[in-house]
Amino acid sequence: MPKLRPLLLGVAVLLPLLLLIYLLQDYLDAYLQRDAQVMACDINLESCQLDLNDGQHLSLTMNPSPAASLTPLTFTLAVSGEQPQGVWLDLQGTEEYMGINQTPFIFEDGVWRGKTELAVCTTARMLWQGRLIITQQSGETLPVDFFFEAQ
Repeated sequence: MPKLRPLLLGVAVLLPLLLLIYLLQDYLDAYLQRDAQVMACDINLESCQLDLNDGQHLSLTMNPSPAASLTPLTFTLAVSGEQPQGVWLDLQGTEEYMGINQTPFIFEDGVWRGKTELAVCTTARMLWQGRLIITQQSGETLPVDFFFEAQ
């Protein structure tokens, strides 16, 4: 019986944990795979605008534009209404893997700013997907996508 005690204890701990993970799977999937809102714009030509359901308005700019590889880029996000708790930017090449490019934004002078640069691509032009991850004061995470080309 003493040899079975650790086995029974392990089963007693793991079984409820696995059951909890199974029951929360749909909730976690919905949270992690939340559909992003999309800014339909060309950030190389103009600022991107988006009105959110809660009355917030987003305005995103990139400087300098047009975007080019290995050139420092500053993204500026102005938010009207309640300011978020935090903002960061995830940049991904759409045609090939370009590595991890994630940039936290800093709130200063009433706007959110993040600085990054794009990796060199093997093709002449690359379509990039930018995803702003906006963490609201409530803790809710809001993904917002935009796309742009760079040389």
